[in-house]
Amino acid sequence: MRLPVTLAFAALAVGAAFAGPAAARDRPDPLEMLAKSDANGDGRVTRAEFIAARRDRFERMDRNDDGYVSDDDLPRLVRKRGGDKVNRAIDALDANRDGRLSRAEFVDGPTRLFDFGDANRDGVIDRAELAQLSDRGRARD
Repeated sequence: MRLPVTLAFAALAVGAAFAGPAAARDRPDPLEMLAKSDANGDGRVTRAEFIAARRDRFERMDRNDDGYVSDDDLPRLVRKRGGDKVNRAIDALDANRDGRLSRAEFVDGPTRLFDFGDANRDGVIDRAELAQLSDRGRARD
């Protein structure tokens, strides 16, 4: 089974590109980033932890602190090497089509990756559900 291409994955791509040149060359691993959302290290990612991690990622991406992620926030090297990919990811999340990604569009937008991983719909992705996601990802490769 293939993992769906989601807005959440696009958001992860944007986040990886803003992390720096090395991260821009590597493809983001949505499962790794999902697991890193486990703020308290208990092996379970709650929806609240997932959203908090998205908020933190947005704060790092919004380099000029204007509440939006746009081309102005891209480091020159990222713009040169991966600007088109980043712009496509921003476009995928830009609900109002204004060419920028607002905090609300990124942080409060659909949580499709989380929803896909939360197989039993209890609002938590536990180790078993994360392992299922990983298995599905390996099966598609």
